Amino acid sequence: MSDPSLMHDAEPAKRGPGRPRHADTEERAYRAVLELFGQKGFDGMSLDAVAQSAGVGKSSIYLRWKNKRELLLEAIKNMESHHVYPDDEALGIRDYLIAYGRGRARTYLGEYGAAMVSLISASYVHPAEFQDLLAESINRGVLQAVHRIARAVDDGELPAGLAATDLLSALEGAIFFRLFIYRQDPSTEPLSAENLDATITRLVDVLLAGLTA
Repeated sequence: MSDPSLMHDAEPAKRGPGRPRHADTEERAYRAVLELFGQKGFDGMSLDAVAQSAGVGKSSIYLRWKNKRELLLEAIKNMESHHVYPDDEALGIRDYLIAYGRGRARTYLGEYGAAMVSLISASYVHPAEFQDLLAESINRGVLQAVHRIARAVDDGELPAGLAATDLLSALEGAIFFRLFIYRQDPSTEPLSAENLDATITRLVDVLLAGLTA
């Protein structure tokens, strides 16, 4: 006859109260923290709110991240790792700038566009606290673009003496202006997914034409 105590030991342990564990906790947390950051800003979010929005237990969040800043930084790193930047070797400077501008505009128009705007705002108000967060979001794309423009100057694709950061600032500023400021003009079609390609191409052509005028 079987020993009842052995049968009892073989039974699976019962879970205590609380939310079930999720294999995709990190993905859920990244999504939630970026959405909350975009909606409420850094001061308006918390790890508790992230757990609730992500639909995971608070313990799962607190065991992985010691504070909301650490989680936000990881979420931004993860987001940037999935962003595809233009090939700075194969494309001429005009096509490169168009591809770069389209990618930047799609980021702002995309799921986490509000989070990126919040990051820019937060880094302006609290530069010391958000320097590494902003750097994480620009190190790959922006620095690559600066180097590509500088190389175009050296190779004669762009006028000698042009500062790479000046041209990139003009493009970034034009995109931001069309997306968040000038869109209030009823006579102008707002920048959207439907007209993005044509609008960015036109902006780049205007900028390049101004360099040779």
